[in-house]
Amino acid sequence: MRFLSEVLLSIKPSGKELSKEIQNAEELVSHIRKNAPSSCEVVLTGSIAKKTFLREKRDVDIFVLFDRSTPRESLEPSIKEIMKSAFPEVRYQLSYAEHPYVRFHLCGRRIDLVPAYKITDSAQRLSAVDRSVLHTRFVRNALKVGQTDEILLLKQFLKSNSLYGAEIKTEGFSGYLCELLIIECGSFEKLVRAASKWKAVVIDIKKFYSAKERAGLKKRFGSFVVIDPTDKNRNVAAAVSGNNFKKFISLCKTFIKKPSKKFFFRVPETFEQKVKKLRGGKKHVVSMPRPDIVDDVLWGQLHKLIRQLKGHLKDFEPKDIIADDSRHMVRIAVILKKDRLPSKMLVAGPPLSMKKNVEDFKKSHKRAKFVKKNKKLHAEVRRPVTNAKAAIRDFFKTYSGTKSHLAYPEEMIVID
Repeated sequence: MRFLSEVLLSIKPSGKELSKEIQNAEELVSHIRKNAPSSCEVVLTGSIAKKTFLREKRDVDIFVLFDRSTPRESLEPSIKEIMKSAFPEVRYQLSYAEHPYVRFHLCGRRIDLVPAYKITDSAQRLSAVDRSVLHTRFVRNALKVGQTDEILLLKQFLKSNSLYGAEIKTEGFSGYLCELLIIECGSFEKLVRAASKWKAVVIDIKKFYSAKERAGLKKRFGSFVVIDPTDKNRNVAAAVSGNNFKKFISLCKTFIKKPSKKFFFRVPETFEQKVKKLRGGKKHVVSMPRPDIVDDVLWGQLHKLIRQLKGHLKDFEPKDIIADDSRHMVRIAVILKKDRLPSKMLVAGPPLSMKKNVEDFKKSHKRAKFVKKNKKLHAEVRRPVTNAKAAIRDFFKTYSGTKSHLAYPEEMIVID
């Protein structure tokens, strides 16, 4: 596939760009180290430390490592104090993953300053992010000559097809997962050929498990398992949704049949284009302001809202629900098989054999028509809501009383 070298010319940082980014990151680390307590270690992690970043992706991850005896509740004030001391004039955002970290922008780069604990083995970890330093160390030691290019090809391939990123919004492939897949398979082309034949896969680079044990890991972790070389109990592919795993396999099959540069430079579909492609029912779009919270919190709440909305609309038989948070708005598109329901509905009652319960059921539905069905008594009653738009409106009216950041007053929800 000769065109892959042409793709690399567009996505790989030049030698000069690579040196500049690494020098910039090292200067940041040195500056932060001077403003951190002497007991802390300040280290560069992530794709810049591993030299596996795409040309336009220049995010810098810097970890401040505290002694394991440091109380967790002191991490937030400590990292804020380091930030204020190192960059007193720079505005920053305190974000939260498992614990707080600082995010700020400097010289056109997004920088994450993350507190973690010093560990030499994953068994010592006190938080999920503690392993990141071990990840960086493993990848740098395991990568062979030329494999950095293969990682860049994989990242761009995934990014172009909306599969790159382990955050809740995307449910795709993390940078670390990309690196491990190339380390395991050797090259982008070998990975794509192998993946085109996957149904379920277990990758265990360090061979922590026997062949028999690896078969059991599918039951424990699911169809896509990549054991973390720094932690035998962690599946690095856990963030990849079932749908995205299937999409990746399908994409690889298509690519192998007809390889082309276009797979690397597709423009992601807009929300409007995705809605237009939805078929097989009546569409409704719900719009509301986007709350000023980090993506993972927003999309965690959004996924929960969608599950509840789907349950609320079950009689209308939801076929698909998709969401988007661009343009300072949250938009949810709902496609329903039914847009209107009959005015009457059956409410299931007790088994006919339970005489006392049957009498009580009849008293609580005095005006209903009763039907015997499947050895149970049912009451035919008037359905409170018969059209989908009203049902959606009722859902958000009730939802406004929850503690979610998406719990807006009724007048801020638009349903089309």
